[in-house]
Amino acid sequence: MKKIIGVTIIVTVFVLAMPAIYSLDFLEKGFYAEYRLWENPKLPETTAFALLKEHQEWEVKYFFIENLIYKYQILEIKGNIAAIRICFEGTALGHGHRVTGEMEVPFRRVFDITLDLNTLEMIDENGYPWGKWLFWIKLGSYDLKEYTVMKNWNNHGSVGGWIYGPYENDFLFEVLNSPYLKDTAHFFQISTLKTVSQTHEVIYPSFEEYGIIASYKDYKTSEGVHSGGWGGYYLDEMGIVFGDGERKTYPPGLNTMIFYNEDGLLLESREFYMDDFIDQKLGIVVLQLNSLILTDYGVSDDILIEEPKPEYQRTSFKEEVEMMVGKNEPEETPQETEITETPQKTEQKSETPLPTTKQSQEDTENNTMLYYIAPLLVVAFIAVFLVLKEKR
Repeated sequence: MKKIIGVTIIVTVFVLAMPAIYSLDFLEKGFYAEYRLWENPKLPETTAFALLKEHQEWEVKYFFIENLIYKYQILEIKGNIAAIRICFEGTALGHGHRVTGEMEVPFRRVFDITLDLNTLEMIDENGYPWGKWLFWIKLGSYDLKEYTVMKNWNNHGSVGGWIYGPYENDFLFEVLNSPYLKDTAHFFQISTLKTVSQTHEVIYPSFEEYGIIASYKDYKTSEGVHSGGWGGYYLDEMGIVFGDGERKTYPPGLNTMIFYNEDGLLLESREFYMDDFIDQKLGIVVLQLNSLILTDYGVSDDILIEEPKPEYQRTSFKEEVEMMVGKNEPEETPQETEITETPQKTEQKSETPLPTTKQSQEDTENNTMLYYIAPLLVVAFIAVFLVLKEKR
């Protein structure tokens, strides 16, 4: 009997110690996942490039992001509808273009969304879908098929892609960096780029089609005229090599590969990662990165992401940009100042005396008088007591 109990305990501990090995066919309340920017050991200062939605009007068109984290947790599930909390945070780095030196501005965005788990469409308070969300996907058929990657990118309509798969572990081992690679046997890929080798045809969402100007300023050097650079941004043209070896160049566009494991969990995204949440809620129209990888996931009874405070729900990076160009002083954001100062005031109450008021001054004066009068009263009382004792 003792052996059976011992084996049961060992098995239970072993199962609990391996949160990565369970099926995600039915997502449950408390499920969470965290993704981070993959840092190349040879390039420790790895950053993501973020082109801002207001880039045509602003002095700062873009910034780079380091320490990027994109995480979410399911707060509630009712039927096929899930309430999900999403956090997008990191440090914005300004380079050039009216930014003196290199400015580091930490940011955090937290939103609660409602998601249809069957379609992965985000729905608003009136029940209408407003965009796609890609961090978990029911793959269904694994044959080549079309899929809507985004519903309304840059307010210009949907972006299509193609699902390929399944692939065996060995096939993609060298290009995937997630630490959970070893726990999965098959992979599936969504690509926004499709090539037809026979006709040298390329199908992809070009930036121009979606209202994104590839570069807005040229600058001269001793080697000639170049696009982008200081004061601007630059999005590379696409070089495609076909099956017969012929290479062609095409205008800049969204070229991304998104990998999922057999349970439908986003394992890694390379080159670009975009979804309607980043575009419509965060105000980032292009997010280019080396690789966004899954670094943690599981189920927790605790809510791991803090409440979406008002200062975490801005749909623009205007304040961060103004800080970069020196226009945004602390007093210009009273709401944030009030919120950040509240804990300090609470701490000060326990360490320093309360401000002196008229009533407290009167109390202090009365206490001071009592401090001097009390000993005199005691002495007088003792003297009277001795006198009365002698008379007796």
